[in-house]
Amino acid sequence: MNLLLKFLCGICLLVSCTRKLQIKYLTDLEQANIRGNVIKLVTETYNVDSLGQIGKLELVTIEIFDKLGNTITDTTKDLIEGDKIVEFLIFNKNGSLSSSTTFENGKKQSKMILKYDSSGNCIAMEVYDSNDKPENYYHDIQQNKFGLLLGMNCYDINGKLTVSYKNGYDSIYQISATAKDSIGILTSEVKIHLTGKKYPESMLEVAYFKDSTAKKYLLYKYESWDTAGNWIQQTIFNDNKKPIKMVKRIFSYQH
Repeated sequence: MNLLLKFLCGICLLVSCTRKLQIKYLTDLEQANIRGNVIKLVTETYNVDSLGQIGKLELVTIEIFDKLGNTITDTTKDLIEGDKIVEFLIFNKNGSLSSSTTFENGKKQSKMILKYDSSGNCIAMEVYDSNDKPENYYHDIQQNKFGLLLGMNCYDINGKLTVSYKNGYDSIYQISATAKDSIGILTSEVKIHLTGKKYPESMLEVAYFKDSTAKKYLLYKYESWDTAGNWIQQTIFNDNKKPIKMVKRIFSYQH
């Protein structure tokens, strides 16, 4: 998806599991605020030069959705670096994520397997490397009634806490994310302001280092919409309000 927290989306937002909650599982289309019976979405990202002119096509993502609206294949093509990343996702009958496997340039890179208890509640997410060796795992998973991640902890293979994640939402739409290290020091945070239609209007990313802080502020303008009500052209601006990227989306609908 052309969401700005794609890494967290891959690890967190696609996870439909919880403890002690009756969840109404959301599909990927619902989480991405996409309308209609979409079966395929192609997203193209173009560079914009200093004069505001559209430049080269830099990035293409292709998402294939199942009948319920969950992403079963997510392909990213970096036309600058020449890399191709493909993620395959498998869902359970109740809409919860079962596993995801990622390949880069045809070679397997990682696999994530989700485990559930007898009641269907998620108890762990295990991540394996390209050789199927355990890399890390996620426990202490907290989610809301929509199956969206509120928080979780990441541990290494020796059981040592490495990162703690927290997310915030406006209804079902993500508006914040934080990460803290093993001793509780804030390492990064993201804040998103939404439009009235619940699309990102601005985003502030902050990374905290030992002796410095790095900030990135982006603004989003939506310029074109299709007949289903989904935006199909977006311009991204930097903190000086200069356009830096143009994003176009091509939807294929099941009729």
